[in-house]
Amino acid sequence: MRYVLYALLTLAGLAAAAAAFVFIAFPTDFVRDELAARIKARTGRTLTITQAPSISFYPEPSVKLYGVTVSPPPGMSGEPVLSIDILTLKAPVWPLLWHQLTVESFELDHPKIVLRTTADGQRSWDLRKDTANETALRGSTTGEAASPPAATDPATPAAKPHPIAGLKDLRLHNVHIASGTLRVIDDRTGLDETLSDLTLDLNLDGIESPARIEGAATWSGEATKFKGTVGPASNLVSGDPVKLDLTFDGRLGKASIAATYSPHETTPLGGRIETSASSLRDLLGWLKHPLPAGSGLGPLTLAGNFGLSSEGFAARDATLMLDGLTGKGDFSVTHGKDKPMLRANLTLDRLDLNTYLGDPAPASAAATAAPAPAAVKDASKPEPAAPERAAAGQASAWSDDPIDLSVLRKLDADVTLALGALQWRSIKSGHAALRAVVKDGVLKSRLNELDLYGGKGSGSVSLDGRDTPTRLSANFALHGIQVQPFLSDAVGFGKLAGRGDLTFALAGNGQSQHEIVKGLLGQGRIELGEGAIVGFDLAAGVRGLQSGQLKAFKDQPTAQTGFSSLTASCTITNGVIDNRDLVIASPLGQLTGAGTVSLPDKTLDYTAHSSLADAGDATALTVPLRVNGPWAKPAVTLDLKTIAKNPQAAVDTLTKAVGKFANSKQGKAIGDLIGGLLGKAPKQTDPAADQPPPQ
Repeated sequence: MRYVLYALLTLAGLAAAAAAFVFIAFPTDFVRDELAARIKARTGRTLTITQAPSISFYPEPSVKLYGVTVSPPPGMSGEPVLSIDILTLKAPVWPLLWHQLTVESFELDHPKIVLRTTADGQRSWDLRKDTANETALRGSTTGEAASPPAATDPATPAAKPHPIAGLKDLRLHNVHIASGTLRVIDDRTGLDETLSDLTLDLNLDGIESPARIEGAATWSGEATKFKGTVGPASNLVSGDPVKLDLTFDGRLGKASIAATYSPHETTPLGGRIETSASSLRDLLGWLKHPLPAGSGLGPLTLAGNFGLSSEGFAARDATLMLDGLTGKGDFSVTHGKDKPMLRANLTLDRLDLNTYLGDPAPASAAATAAPAPAAVKDASKPEPAAPERAAAGQASAWSDDPIDLSVLRKLDADVTLALGALQWRSIKSGHAALRAVVKDGVLKSRLNELDLYGGKGSGSVSLDGRDTPTRLSANFALHGIQVQPFLSDAVGFGKLAGRGDLTFALAGNGQSQHEIVKGLLGQGRIELGEGAIVGFDLAAGVRGLQSGQLKAFKDQPTAQTGFSSLTASCTITNGVIDNRDLVIASPLGQLTGAGTVSLPDKTLDYTAHSSLADAGDATALTVPLRVNGPWAKPAVTLDLKTIAKNPQAAVDTLTKAVGKFANSKQGKAIGDLIGGLLGKAPKQTDPAADQPPPQ
């Protein structure tokens, strides 16, 4: 046992001596110098280490280098391309003792990487090989004497070394970056962006293989995870195309990219992208293209071919879903001098402008609206009375909310859309072709091939959002439309049914929808074929009048007065429609009229003269009517003002009209009642006159 103890003590002493020798003789300076020599030989850069290296054997042998920097390429000034607080190299000890450096893995703690492109196109990450230094390096790392360079013929130009010739044996395993920073600078465009909190795990089997990466970084306040491959690594050095297969996952959305990076092309990055975002508005804000506060631009999914350059982003053959709509086509966003430029040629299943203008259609109107206004069951007949539609429209007042068109000042655009359906407020169309151009805050749009309310139409709308108040102009020509659902959805007026043509030109300005309507100017014309005035039965009113019921002209939701044609033109001043030439023809006779319709108040005041004839008598009756009040439910009465201008003629006309009742008690009651309304005393008659005439 004594000999065993002596042996153990001897071994312990030898181990301690060996450990002391390793600590004392460990070639830390060699590691520093060797690493600097390799960097110089393979990249032409200068490696600087500001503090003395240290060694550690737990949990595994490693060398720590402090204050490491790598200079920009020769001829480029500025900050180091790489700065590392602590560089940890993990290498086998035994080869190091024989001055052979074999790095198994390394870690970069708080590295700062600067990728800069100068005004003349020089890039800080371009690498070059120094042949003489590499030859010296080969001798130092193998322990062999360095051979002198072979003599060359001065007449023969030296072959240009390949940029990766010095990196053929490069292997990177278990490279770990912690708390790093990546800064990208392009002096040509003024680009200066920084990724912070960078963590990265990298593995590279060889310079001709793709690098496998996984990590996370923070940009513009949002952390994003990433994973995938980039390679081959040799092309990152040589400038040849590099393939990227990457996925990104962050709070704002996800994306996968299969693309090629070609640094010398006009569009350096292009390929296939699939992405989704919970809010496009938030995503654009993160990408430093914020939109004004507003509604819409929520959930987005996009898949298509893309190109990314210093000029902007372009997508081709793209399919997208945005705010519930689906579409396909091409679009691009480029950087203009002062604002981005959007170009698009898309086909969309539908477009609801209420989503983006912050002016949703009233819920009641939406609930009663037809799902496909272009489809009409029987185009030859007027649409039946629809009091619910009129009521729904009347319930919607003009909004006093300020109109915000600042988005028109944030970007320029040239957009062509083929739409399956279009809606603004309660107005709905089927298929539509739309072209919209935004330039310096002014929107000019043209709608063609417009299918709406059973007919066709075309028109233009212009919005000037350069300052307040907003200026609006619109010109439309609509042909063969059903006017009742159109007028009900457009202005809440559902008292006119029929099919025909409608043209109008409008202009207005204001800071809200209500202000624009109050100041509206313009003109219009309507021509209808077979149709009806809804809520009023003129023939029944006359029959009631002949029976002495002067209040027979009242609004009845289920009643209507049919006509064979209707024509009218108008001017619009300060939101008030003025018409002087209304002509309605019907089998019962003709109705002419004149009056005003107030769009701001949604009221009307009309005087109509109805010339009716009994089918069995040539005697005509001209009945002056007054129609006034809210247009959803106006009051219809005899126009006493017109009667008062010639009361005796009115009495005589009514006396003729009642015909056989002229000398009856009922007939005299009609005359006395009208006379009383006009302030005339009833005539004294012989009681015998009340007796019926002899047969």
